[in-house]
Amino acid sequence: MNEFVEQFLIESRELVAQASDDLLALEERPDDRERLDGAFRAFHTLKGAAGIVDFVAMARALHAAEDVLSAVRAGSAPVTAPLIDLCLASLDQVGAWLDQMSPDGAIPADADARADDLIRRFTGLGGTDAPAIVRQSEAATAGLSQVSRQLLEAQKQLLLAETTGDAAAGRLGSASRVAANVLRHHGLDTTDLESLLQNSLVAGDAASMIAAIDRILSGLAERQSEPPGTLPAQPADTTLRVDVDRIDKLVRLTGELLIAKNAVGHSAQRALETDIRQLAVALKNQHLLLERLVGELQQSVFSLRVLPLHHAFQRFPRLVREMSAAVGKPARLMIEGATTEADKSIVEAIAEPLLHLLRNGLDHGVESEAERTAAGKPAVATIRLRAAREGDRVVIEVEDDGRGIDVARVRDVARARGVRSEAVLQAMSDEDVVDLIFAPGFSTASEVTGLSGRGVGMDVVRATIERLGGRVSVSSRPRRGTVVRLALPFTVMMTKVLTVEAAGQVFGVPLDAVVETVRVTRDAIVPVGAARAFALRDRTVPVIDLGQALGKQTAAANGDVSVLIVSVGGQLGGLEVDRLGERIDVMLKAPEGLLAGVPGIDGTTLLGDGRVLIVLDLREIFDDGGTFGRVAR
Repeated sequence: MNEFVEQFLIESRELVAQASDDLLALEERPDDRERLDGAFRAFHTLKGAAGIVDFVAMARALHAAEDVLSAVRAGSAPVTAPLIDLCLASLDQVGAWLDQMSPDGAIPADADARADDLIRRFTGLGGTDAPAIVRQSEAATAGLSQVSRQLLEAQKQLLLAETTGDAAAGRLGSASRVAANVLRHHGLDTTDLESLLQNSLVAGDAASMIAAIDRILSGLAERQSEPPGTLPAQPADTTLRVDVDRIDKLVRLTGELLIAKNAVGHSAQRALETDIRQLAVALKNQHLLLERLVGELQQSVFSLRVLPLHHAFQRFPRLVREMSAAVGKPARLMIEGATTEADKSIVEAIAEPLLHLLRNGLDHGVESEAERTAAGKPAVATIRLRAAREGDRVVIEVEDDGRGIDVARVRDVARARGVRSEAVLQAMSDEDVVDLIFAPGFSTASEVTGLSGRGVGMDVVRATIERLGGRVSVSSRPRRGTVVRLALPFTVMMTKVLTVEAAGQVFGVPLDAVVETVRVTRDAIVPVGAARAFALRDRTVPVIDLGQALGKQTAAANGDVSVLIVSVGGQLGGLEVDRLGERIDVMLKAPEGLLAGVPGIDGTTLLGDGRVLIVLDLREIFDDGGTFGRVAR
């Protein structure tokens, strides 16, 4: 079975479970926006995953469900029991398809018929025209199917045109554009086709156009040695496959050795303080040796988990090719640095964010062929996907040579949708305004397409990258293009943290999120609504007192206080602490026992003196609906 299909089966089952849980909770609490958004995102991601493995029937069915949930999000449809029942039924069908695919990865033979049935049921729920919704869902996934399927869909439109009277001319025109775009995209001469098609269009003769498309299909089949739109063949596997249990055992050993190293260092420090110089020197030397050995062991262990980014990148040339045909914008994908290695979990998790970035680049960034020609640009747009190793980081960039981000448009949309207040927008720099494209639900698209426009995408990119311990930035030049930069850790096994003390307890803060540390006077931190904030270089920064957040009483002493400035979700926040500590490397364990399920905790580890270090999850502490929301808006 293709490894992408295996990953599709694993991830899809997780998404089905997540969507089912959100739908059941939504039925209990119809006003729960978070659960509604969660269910919608799960359906949206499932649809994208189906497209990656060319499971068009599943994508069509999920698009119909997505339309209904989109109407609920927009407030034009209520949450009802029939709606929940039908959404759950569609997930049951997806689960059944996944079970059927498990043995060999083959798409079920009756998938199209079952998808059509679901689409009709969703259409009946909304009370709209069935043929229209079927055509809409098929058009939305046309870019994910094979060229021959695209032409057959055009043929289906013609058959519909024969029975719809006044609408025949419009559908004939649509079919002719689909056929011409597909052939031009694949480098075929369209002169004869356009002349066949034009005569048929003028005469309103669907039969002659169908015959022309049949001839095209025959010629196309002879030209192609393999069906377009399928995943490229996998290269020979030259890597050693290691049992996961063995890797996990080595990882646990590395963690124990790291704790032992920290303990030796702590003992050495104590010996220095008691003037036992000879012992101190011996312990220090042992610590240096242990540190070197642990470092070598870490590199050996982590090397077992690395994969070249080619494993994630290789699926995109086909997808960009088909998506560009779907939107009628000629584009090519240039890949650089595909041999760059990263942790297996990074390589596997990066596919969805990159897919969102490529979709947005094609749909929003790249101009039409006519616009590019008028601007003196090559007719075929170029999208670059490149990767490189920079120190202990892996940097991935997605660049297009399109129109760039219209800052004024982003500002207007943010104002219209209430993403930021007028006063805040006026004070924001152009760079900060551009960063608003990552806000949840934000979209400058004027209409929804099969690729984008629903406001789901860029927020998913940032959330996913930050969950992996990385950062996202974007730069854009008018009429020159846009670059989105993802800076990711080489491995997610090791985390660099800065220790801080609050309310008599030591905590760890992910070092990647730390921007700077400042000392400010206590009276400089003032109430802003229900929150607290202070001014940092003419910028309002919300502040959380970590001790108070833990439910501890803190002394209201005068004088300066230590504030850790962190970046979360593209916004700055301040964490007031009693004392700053040291920078250390740790291997996190998931919270267990009493800490399991406690919000705001990313994981735990042991310090050299035996104390438990709780590493904070800053995204949960500075949530969009909490401190950031009350201050920034």
